[in-house]
Amino acid sequence: MFNKRFGYAALALTVSASVLSACGGGSDEPSAGTNGAGENAGQAGGAKNAKKLDISFSFFNIGSAFPNRDADELLKMIESKFNVRIVDKVISYSDYKEKYQLWSASGELPDVFSDDTINSEGYFSWIKQGIIRPLPADLSPYPNVQKMLSLKDTKSLQVDGNYYMIPRLTYPEPETWALERALIVRKDWMEKLNLKDPVTYDDYLNMLRAFAKNDPDGNGKNDTVGVTLRSTTMLLPLATGTFPHTSNSSWVKENGQYIPFYASEKMKDVVVQMRQLFAEGAIDPDFAIMKTNDGIDKFGQGKVGAISMQAAPNALKKLDAAWSKYNKDTKFEDVFKILPESWAAEDGSRYRHVEPSFWSETYFSSKVNDEKMDRILQIYDWLQSDEFFTIKQYGLEGKDYKKENGKIVVTREKNDKGEYKSLGSYYPSLNLFGSLAAWNQQFEYEDSEASKINYGEKLSKVARDTLKEKVASFKPVPTNFDIEQLYTPAKAKLSAINATEDVIKVMLSKEDPVAMWTNIVKGYDNKGLRQAIKEVNDEIRKRGLDK
Repeated sequence: MFNKRFGYAALALTVSASVLSACGGGSDEPSAGTNGAGENAGQAGGAKNAKKLDISFSFFNIGSAFPNRDADELLKMIESKFNVRIVDKVISYSDYKEKYQLWSASGELPDVFSDDTINSEGYFSWIKQGIIRPLPADLSPYPNVQKMLSLKDTKSLQVDGNYYMIPRLTYPEPETWALERALIVRKDWMEKLNLKDPVTYDDYLNMLRAFAKNDPDGNGKNDTVGVTLRSTTMLLPLATGTFPHTSNSSWVKENGQYIPFYASEKMKDVVVQMRQLFAEGAIDPDFAIMKTNDGIDKFGQGKVGAISMQAAPNALKKLDAAWSKYNKDTKFEDVFKILPESWAAEDGSRYRHVEPSFWSETYFSSKVNDEKMDRILQIYDWLQSDEFFTIKQYGLEGKDYKKENGKIVVTREKNDKGEYKSLGSYYPSLNLFGSLAAWNQQFEYEDSEASKINYGEKLSKVARDTLKEKVASFKPVPTNFDIEQLYTPAKAKLSAINATEDVIKVMLSKEDPVAMWTNIVKGYDNKGLRQAIKEVNDEIRKRGLDK
């Protein structure tokens, strides 16, 4: 299965970006790129929805959604529009898997819940046991939901002719994933140390080692770091130039068959280089014990030459906030640049990150009857409408903005710095509704007034320009998404393998890295690796997936 650890690790950035993107104002009405809400949503609150329903939800950030229900006008508007009461069942980033397992066993799953379990062994077990219910066969009353299930990499997700989930779209186009892997560096340190943009592995090693060893901050102390990480998910992408599939942990075709990336002979070169980078001080010595986002704070403290992380506008804004916390006299936008996360391949090619259009899914308890399912789908359809996208970015008309000559003019209050107050502070329920139906991170890259306000004009432009350049000049990691989404029993059990953790063990060890990795991969056979490879390749031949 496609590596979903990326999605989990990026979750804190993504969810907060949803609320942040609801924080700005602008002069241009957003272009949502979707149809308006379906007929059912238009009838919400009328005769069709005469009966008020309680609908329970679990979502990754729902614990922050309802601090004061009476004060949240957006929540009250949605509950009134669809004649429902939203009931929260709280999960956190660290416990949602455990809670869903417990609730599914005890029959206490919420009506609607978010997970990242598509095509896993647990997913098919839920279907077989009748724990989750399918969507209606006819989705035409909900055109925006229907559209999400009609994309190239989502329309094949039916099981026995039924959809049992709604995929949560991140980027509708695979190209837009390109900056989900990047190296953000101190360009002022590069200038001071007379370093040019690196191209080869040795260039990267020399640059990162110089950041750590050559006193780039000029304080005469050995207190700087080469490259740190936002999370360990961003470790292996550093080796994309040596083995592109480390970027997205995908299956690769070698010697006439598909295998998981970690079973490739190329991983031997990867572990040798990763050991060298760590041993020579190029990689943060504390990376293995750091928590997610610790690297962002460390970068802000001015002790890091580079950080491996996303470079989308919301990610740059996170770094900007960390930098501003510790540096009052220098702007972040004046000291950073975005470099490729890895060196060029032997043939000179550079590769960019790709993934499916979605990460995570919405599931529905089998206890949800048809009446409640209809109401839920009305809500989901509306959350993918132009009307909601305008609310998400600008707030409620007449309260947070007004329209003048077809333009949106923000009217809400500014803080003492002259910045618009966050819509999330007015409407905390955006922590649920803002990303419940889809992440919709493509809006970050729009050249709009809202993006400039949310992320800063310069940061927004740098991200947009870098994305365009990377898409135009870099090759996508060659990935067969039909195979990534393919289910076989043995393939599903490979989720027990965490190749990143095993690479870290090799990096920290003094033993021969190649011999150590060879023994690790042999151990994967005990977790069903060989059987999974056989099953997957049998299915590929049977279904004709090797295109």
